[in-house]
Amino acid sequence: MLISAYDIFHKQIPSPTKLKCTPELTLLDSGGYEAGVDEDLSSVVVKKHRPKAWSPKNLKAVLDQWPERFAAVFVSYDHPSRRVSLSVQIREAKELFERYPKQMHSILLKPEGTTQRHVGGVLAKVIARPKMLTGFDIIGVTEKELGDSLLDRMERIAELRLALDQDGNTAPIQVFGALDPLSSCLYFVSGAEIFDGLTWLRYAYLDGLCVYRANYGAMAIGLNLRDLLVEAKTMADNVNYLRRMELSMRRVALDNKIGHFSHHVELIRRGFDDLRARLEGRI
Repeated sequence: MLISAYDIFHKQIPSPTKLKCTPELTLLDSGGYEAGVDEDLSSVVVKKHRPKAWSPKNLKAVLDQWPERFAAVFVSYDHPSRRVSLSVQIREAKELFERYPKQMHSILLKPEGTTQRHVGGVLAKVIARPKMLTGFDIIGVTEKELGDSLLDRMERIAELRLALDQDGNTAPIQVFGALDPLSSCLYFVSGAEIFDGLTWLRYAYLDGLCVYRANYGAMAIGLNLRDLLVEAKTMADNVNYLRRMELSMRRVALDNKIGHFSHHVELIRRGFDDLRARLEGRI
């Protein structure tokens, strides 16, 4: 599961030992999403939100209390009002993670200035010198900051993956905020491997699409089921859909055949061909 250190610190959710489940692995997000007012691409409306204080000291307080027996991925500190150079991002992340050698570590790459909307400049520096990311278990980027179109985002993921592969760095790329039946598959064939997001809670997955939950209830469950039961059934069905999608991705990874996807096969194939054209056949 993925939870936020911000929510633990501000007691929006219980402490790790009091959570109602202990998954095989917990991604402990750095709090940047909750510390700001911006939404991810799947949001329908921006809700009113007054962020509370969030600092590196607050993050360390949560990480210091995290039980070593609970396997976790710690994500580097993020705050929407703080933007620093790539070199500082890497240095601060390594200094933070040195304190926690028994957990995995993910660096979340961010734009270097508050006026920059995307991580294109940061990724260009990484691609030129991929060794700077040596030592991190996961390389993270947010979907929204990758670019203004699906193909732009796919291209930046692919460029990063190619550079890491050339350097012998097998750390997977995680796309924060991307977890739906189509874009996740497009990012996967571009080189990303880990996805998270809120679409499985906000929508219903039906035949490769995200649909309005009430419509899913009418089409796939029944007209007479109460809304709360439709909501619960939809989330359970979404989890099963994601498990099937994961198996499809694994099959594609084994033999490079896009036909293993259950939906949008031709669209994904065209997207991959467009990506190859952008990259002049380098994949």
